[in-house]
Amino acid sequence: MSPPGGRIAPRDHEEQIFETGAGIPIDELYGPDAITGFDPGRDLGLPGEYPYTRGPYAGMYRSRIWTRRFQVGFGSPEETNERIKYLAANGANGFVITIDLPTSYGFDSDDPLADGEVGVTGVAISTLEDMAALYAGFSPSQLSYALSIRPPVSSVTLAMLACVAKRLGVDFKDVIGTQQNDPFYQMSGGPLQTITQFFPLEGTLRLCIDNIEYISQHLPRLNWMVTNGYNLRETGVNAIQDGAFTLGHAFNIFRLARQRGLDIDVFPRRASFFLSASIDFFEEIAKFRAMRRLYARTMKNEFGASNPECWRLRFSVQSAGNTLTTQQPRVNMVRAGIEAMAAVFGGAQSIHLCSYDEGLGLPTEESSRMALRTQQVIAYESGITKTIDPLAGSYYVESLTNRMEQEIGGMLADIDRRGGMVACIRDGWLEAEINAARIRNQRDIDDGKRVLVGVNRFQVESSEDPPIHIHKIRADEWGERRAAMLRRYRADRDPGRWSDAMARIEGAWRDGDNMVPVLMDALEHRVTMGEAHKAMRKAQHWSFR
Repeated sequence: MSPPGGRIAPRDHEEQIFETGAGIPIDELYGPDAITGFDPGRDLGLPGEYPYTRGPYAGMYRSRIWTRRFQVGFGSPEETNERIKYLAANGANGFVITIDLPTSYGFDSDDPLADGEVGVTGVAISTLEDMAALYAGFSPSQLSYALSIRPPVSSVTLAMLACVAKRLGVDFKDVIGTQQNDPFYQMSGGPLQTITQFFPLEGTLRLCIDNIEYISQHLPRLNWMVTNGYNLRETGVNAIQDGAFTLGHAFNIFRLARQRGLDIDVFPRRASFFLSASIDFFEEIAKFRAMRRLYARTMKNEFGASNPECWRLRFSVQSAGNTLTTQQPRVNMVRAGIEAMAAVFGGAQSIHLCSYDEGLGLPTEESSRMALRTQQVIAYESGITKTIDPLAGSYYVESLTNRMEQEIGGMLADIDRRGGMVACIRDGWLEAEINAARIRNQRDIDDGKRVLVGVNRFQVESSEDPPIHIHKIRADEWGERRAAMLRRYRADRDPGRWSDAMARIEGAWRDGDNMVPVLMDALEHRVTMGEAHKAMRKAQHWSFR
């Protein structure tokens, strides 16, 4: 048997590394000299007031507990809807709808490229009826869905959402939730030419602005997620890079929206961010506070926004997936709890905890319920929500917040000198930064500089780690059922109306129209996700010949 602490026990004389995860040195003790020049009025303000260091809303969690959001999505829309109903009955009030790989690139479930991937990494969405099935028993004015999809696919799902609301008689001004609208988040996984092989970057950026324009004009309560900083952080970059890449991307998109003629005092009101809360507790808190302050100052001073709603950075948080381990997976509950508390102290509006088994497969009902209960204990038992920004004034927290603001701001300036995030992606700089971070992180684990409990310290034999139940993947079954459904769906439509709708997509693209209402029309005439995607891709190719 191994000792209770594992096969490798700690030794008191082992050298500790006194720095944050991003390499910021940590002093032995912090006092007033650590925040010389600190001005509470200038640097903190009040909750809900510029520069929003203490939170975007005046009452924060005393007025309303954050949204307890859960990532759901597997198999068919009907199966995903059943999981949503289960979690809603247990107290969850927001859901991140994750889509499968084929859908994420705009392919229908019966496309040859989808073989073996249908429903595996998320739910398959190919038709307007699929979106309606996701909302079965719910209203888009009552339950908050965040659709984890990027352009061009997000333009189609936005049109689907609008069509579902229209069917249900829900006024567009009452539709809630979040449409992810980050054109870059899948570009964090490899070279630009690989990520954009199915749809050109120019078209992706156009549809991103189309979505912003349509939402800001027609769906005033619907958030559009300008930056998926979470996926960037999952590549291995540190907290400073996380903050700089996320804000740099958002500001680049805002400049493009302004070039379209959109009002800087209107469209950013519903901009939202999806961020990671990693394991370095105080650094993550400081990151969130520093990002809010930087955002407010940039929106006010650089962009010239006069509407305070446009100075306010609002974000949802997911606990880090890249801190989860497959070894001793139940320890992941502790990691997720610490990361959730960092998000709370950092002032998040919505929190999603990874389930402890996500390193091994899709969450089960039991592991999802445990993640929800963790949030509920923090919210209702811990007492940390009873006052707003309880760490404000801490010598260490304020010093670290100031340092994070300086470091993130410095990297933002470097990004601007390089021409913005679009240019940084085009020339390969972002990919190089990500790859360097991945190598550095693995080296730190291999060398023991970074302790990973159960991996390079405190291991146990696999036979001593009780097995856990894993969600069963049924890719072949899901694929066959979806292919049969799509055959019936296409057989039941009017070929002439379908053909006319497809032609309207191509014509609108070439004419430079906003594509969202055109896609709504196409979906009502039973054009599928893959067909709409193909028509836009064809029109874009024609436009650039």
